Amino acid sequence: MNQMDDEKSEQFQRAEKTEVFLDENLINTLQQVVSSEFPVQDQFIERGVLSFQIEKIPNFKQAFLRLLEKLKPLGFSPFLRESNGRIILRVLKNPERKPSNILINLVLFIATIFTTFISGYLLSLGLVNYGLEEPLIGAATFTISLMAILGIHEMGHKIAANIHGIEATPPYFIPGPPLLGTFGAVILQKSLPPNKDSLFDVGVSGPILGFIVAIIATAVGLLLSPAIPEEQVPPGTIPIPVPLTYIAIRYFLSLAGLLQIEAGKVVLLHPIAFAGWIGMVVTMLNLLPVGSLDGGHIARSLFGEKARFAFLIISLLVLSLNLNFFWPMIIILLLFSTYRHPGALDDVSELSASRKIVAVVVIVIFVASIPINMEILEEILGLFKGLL
Repeated sequence: MNQMDDEKSEQFQRAEKTEVFLDENLINTLQQVVSSEFPVQDQFIERGVLSFQIEKIPNFKQAFLRLLEKLKPLGFSPFLRESNGRIILRVLKNPERKPSNILINLVLFIATIFTTFISGYLLSLGLVNYGLEEPLIGAATFTISLMAILGIHEMGHKIAANIHGIEATPPYFIPGPPLLGTFGAVILQKSLPPNKDSLFDVGVSGPILGFIVAIIATAVGLLLSPAIPEEQVPPGTIPIPVPLTYIAIRYFLSLAGLLQIEAGKVVLLHPIAFAGWIGMVVTMLNLLPVGSLDGGHIARSLFGEKARFAFLIISLLVLSLNLNFFWPMIIILLLFSTYRHPGALDDVSELSASRKIVAVVVIVIFVASIPINMEILEEILGLFKGLL
């Protein structure tokens, strides 16, 4: 997951409330820079912010990116919005950014390795009588698998941010209690994305890469998972809802002759497979189209602010499919929904057509990652069979 730094996301709201001294030479310089890229129809200062009404021109998106680079040495950023048929470009002073303390990232990383290792060990103890000889090995494989899923997810965000010139922190891993061991990880963006393309790229890069690693972990883990008769299932074992991706992996492994589960038997997930399951659930949660979640970035780049409430309702309905598992997330989601996404610096240019195609793929990943209670899934399958 990646979030806009609160300091940066509120930059523009604060700028409009603060009187900024602009001398005549600075105004003339900024005016020349802006007019070098866009035809200026009007110029005014609103609440201390130098603003321009500009015309939309061919290659509008590229012109804005050039303007962004020209303003950087002056310590300013362009902020572009369309209102009542007018395109308004505001030139805002960049705030001072506090340097990140890498020591915090390191401490959280080590703490998360510890908590995931403890969780993996506890998970492995229940499998000792079913073929897992050494719980420490199970704990290590769980830790490596889960940290790889989360780490590659966050590095996807970081790489996309670097490509688009967005300042972002290293990932902050969040330790958690057993049996998960972690609440995931997050990077903070210290500057806004230049346009909707970059906002989209930062949003999708993490979930796609993390999802791929989760598939690999689930497949490997399933091959190592014991299948036992239902009557031998240890007391206290909790059946978990499974995503469609998990069902598809089981099917293809069986089709390839690598996995054979006899009737009347159930699978006890190996720690690696459970890490893969967590990775899929994390992918689903991050892709919820709300606030500053990855799905919120994607939805904002595709639809702007107009569908914000509808996406919140959809997200709540998805989580309600497994209310006993996700009720805490519903509370967190409602808190996220109060956060108004700031959007990109250029909120006027459209998202590229190729990225709209990628968005369809991301929607498929989202649906395929939703954990579904098996009873509900059987009812859905029965409904489809009845229609056919």
